[in-house]
Amino acid sequence: MSDDIVIRELKSMDEIMATVELQRAVWAMHDVEIASPHTLRAIAYTGGCVIAAVSGDRQIGFCSGMAAWRWGELWLWSHMTGVRPAYQGRGIGLRLKLAQRDWALARGYRKMAWTFDPMQSGNANFNFNRLGVKARSYSVNHYGDMQDGINAGLASDRLEAQWQLDAPTPPDTHDAASSGGIMKLVYVDADGRLCLDQPATADAAGYAIEIPLDIAGLKRRDIKRAQQWQLYARQAMTGLLAAGYIVSGFQRQASKAWYSLSRPA
Repeated sequence: MSDDIVIRELKSMDEIMATVELQRAVWAMHDVEIASPHTLRAIAYTGGCVIAAVSGDRQIGFCSGMAAWRWGELWLWSHMTGVRPAYQGRGIGLRLKLAQRDWALARGYRKMAWTFDPMQSGNANFNFNRLGVKARSYSVNHYGDMQDGINAGLASDRLEAQWQLDAPTPPDTHDAASSGGIMKLVYVDADGRLCLDQPATADAAGYAIEIPLDIAGLKRRDIKRAQQWQLYARQAMTGLLAAGYIVSGFQRQASKAWYSLSRPA
């Protein structure tokens, strides 16, 4: 990673205006979907944070956060985090999230939350294995119909990631062994069929819900299968969350990726 990348808070309107072009580059957004620089300015002005990764005079990533009432407590809500495609895979997203954590801890926050697409294996791996989040809430079609370059084609279902900020950052454990010890609810069988098994009673110690390794590629090849997979994952996950389970981990191995759900400790 280049040493000229600086992580810093954005305060002025000129700096915040530059996030418009950045959002287009990261998400291929239409104008109606872009976070207004006036709203971001209001967030920064009234005690929230807008933090950017800057290389020279160019913003290459940013995140924003604001106060939110979640689960009976005041949390920091992290609304957007993104890095330009050419700079992804260099640890910049992690630097942004850790800077946001430091910002939050310095102001008395102990927990942070945000939503993410549960079908995106890269985001799931980052959230669970690099940051150490848990998830207890699933929102169906959270943003309604979205037509940006990442979300188009599927309902905008979202998991809510919950991050205990003063807990140790975990080692990256995405190469976990197998899902053999827990019951698989959504999976691809030996013949390539997509399967959904839902027990009448959820009483196992743990469950696995498989997702595609590359949902974007699957959407290009077979949008119907991608939509069916999202529906199966939604049905299995919402059922387990309603039964008191939490999404406690995420694993990837070879051509497989899956969530682990368990009873809270």
